[in-house]
Amino acid sequence: MSLVRDVELPTPEVMVQRAMAVTGATDEYQISQMVQVVNDLSEYCRKNSITDGSYGMRSLIDWIVSSEITGDVYESALYTIISKATTDEVDREALISAVLEPIFTKKRKRATA
Repeated sequence: MSLVRDVELPTPEVMVQRAMAVTGATDEYQISQMVQVVNDLSEYCRKNSITDGSYGMRSLIDWIVSSEITGDVYESALYTIISKATTDEVDREALISAVLEPIFTKKRKRATA
């Protein structure tokens, strides 16, 4: 038997402090932006009845660690918070355009000579 319980996310300030403590990240401004994306994603999913995924502190921590490894916050978001939020491709595209891209934009690749 599995017990599933919805738990509200902590306040953004608490999320930032917890995430920084767990990951060792030091850029409070960037972590605050990432927390905003996770909170916006949670709200968007709730309002649009996207219920097949998960998001929260663990997803945030995974995203922070991934972005520190890759150096790319946007790409890391695609493989951590966006992919965990839903399996539906249309919903993923909506999350990217409505939630992720207003705060983090995709890095442009440099042209090679």
